[in-house]
Amino acid sequence: MYVCQLTINCLQDIELSSAQSVIAKLLDEYRYNGQIIGREFPIIFNGEFFEVIFVCPEQDSLSERYNNEAVNEAFENLSLQGLSLPEFEVKGLESHSDFTDLCHEPTALVIYSTFVQSCSPVRCLEHFSPVPLYKLPEQTRKSLVKWQESYGACDQLQMNEVQQIEQGAVQQLSESNSDLMLQAQKLADDIEANLKTPVYRYLYRVGGDSLAEEQARKCPSCHGEWLLEQPLHDLFDFKCDACGLLSNISWDWQ
Repeated sequence: MYVCQLTINCLQDIELSSAQSVIAKLLDEYRYNGQIIGREFPIIFNGEFFEVIFVCPEQDSLSERYNNEAVNEAFENLSLQGLSLPEFEVKGLESHSDFTDLCHEPTALVIYSTFVQSCSPVRCLEHFSPVPLYKLPEQTRKSLVKWQESYGACDQLQMNEVQQIEQGAVQQLSESNSDLMLQAQKLADDIEANLKTPVYRYLYRVGGDSLAEEQARKCPSCHGEWLLEQPLHDLFDFKCDACGLLSNISWDWQ
């Protein structure tokens, strides 16, 4: 991913709060369209112009060809408020981030996230690299961002061992029919129908009584065999093509 800077000039006098509001709206729409990554973007005012620093999946993520209608409407609102259209500059590679997937047509995808992940929650299954949301069906993009927020919240709660709600959080992450996983199933179905590409869901796994029992687990949906001969990406020990599910041997037994 890449660190980018957005600059917006003031073309006429404007209330600071009004300018910040329309710029924040543009950033929201960019985020929901997958063109910028993250949740908080400080808006810096330097007297005559505003600057924002953020991360993009690719060097050309802010190209107009990726804009959706909501982004273009946010552009129009900038002009109506007396602000210039944004100017963009790529500052450099974000060295701590995952590299965006380069496949033009991935053979399979997986919906996967963690509480520390800020990149796209959809990854190429071959390379396990994130796929920018603006390359996925438009009707799924904002929902994927919201799903990732919910997933991250549940993952954070179970990692922090908040005892009174930890069990419920783990159930959301690990049960194929939980509300969170059913939302992922709907998103997977929409992406698969549009791109004609298989889309898997990842089921988190923790607990269990022994390594042997873990290895003998069946697919929780169809109860078929799904243990892989070798782990996929050193993460997925189980894969069910019929149900579109991936999982791991319990972290307690690795």
